[in-house]
Amino acid sequence: MYGFMVLTGISVFSSCQKEVDPSIIANPNLPTTTGNLKAKIDGTQWVANSAESASRMLGLINIGGRSTDRKYLTITLTDSGVHNYTLDNNSMNAAAYVDSSLSNVFSFTTNQGINPGDAGGFVNITSIDVANKRISGTFSFRVFRQMDGAQRTLTEGSFTNLPYTTTLPPGNATDTFKVKIAGTLWVPPTVLGSKTPAVPPLTSQIVVTGTSTDGTKSVGLFMPDGIAPGSYTFNLFGATYIGLYNPDTDPSHSQGSMSGTLTILSHNTTTRRIRGNFNFHAEALLNPLLNTELTEGYFSVSY
Repeated sequence: MYGFMVLTGISVFSSCQKEVDPSIIANPNLPTTTGNLKAKIDGTQWVANSAESASRMLGLINIGGRSTDRKYLTITLTDSGVHNYTLDNNSMNAAAYVDSSLSNVFSFTTNQGINPGDAGGFVNITSIDVANKRISGTFSFRVFRQMDGAQRTLTEGSFTNLPYTTTLPPGNATDTFKVKIAGTLWVPPTVLGSKTPAVPPLTSQIVVTGTSTDGTKSVGLFMPDGIAPGSYTFNLFGATYIGLYNPDTDPSHSQGSMSGTLTILSHNTTTRRIRGNFNFHAEALLNPLLNTELTEGYFSVSY
């Protein structure tokens, strides 16, 4: 489940660019499915019969799943509890769909397109059982892919009594992460490393994240899984070496690495342990005046 949340930052940045990276929903850590997340896609029944998950964290509700034929669906909503949520270009709510059987595996989303009929729809959260942490709802929306004008329509969508998480799991006691944020040293209490599967044309990535106990503040690093010792340049738009900084729960405050350096000191692919230094200049995509310097960063984690 944590891998799904770690990549939320990528979803936020990509949504601002009218695209969602497929890697955000290619998560190996989704729990075993109950088959309770389903929809018709262009009239054909789809069921998340491989894995599914739900969470309420950082002011967001996330519902996600994948099927055995490697179709992926993720829905992220600004948490207003039981509510009918609109998904379109003008909201922070978004859904993304990826079909890995296609020659073009880039995602279809509800926040791409120009014309009103291109994409959008709704998600209706019908119940949230706070005591047992289960969530139910229905959805119907169109997703669009700007690069080729392709569209998919999801109807009769539903998720029933999906268990959801509200906290991050504890980190590994042997892992280390520290960084100066605007000159002040921050040592996050939760440090985690993970590895995402490859979703062609994207390769597998190592994700290193430091997070506050309540999940409201985080710094994340993304790099190819085969990365060797050496120095690499951060570039958010290059989608290879990325740093992310989330100072709080407001998605508009999320900042990505516009420049900086990632230095890998050692990487043992057998024991799956990696160590390195980093620094980067982070900016909010829609407001470059909102920026932060992250310096003297260091990590040593297993993934």
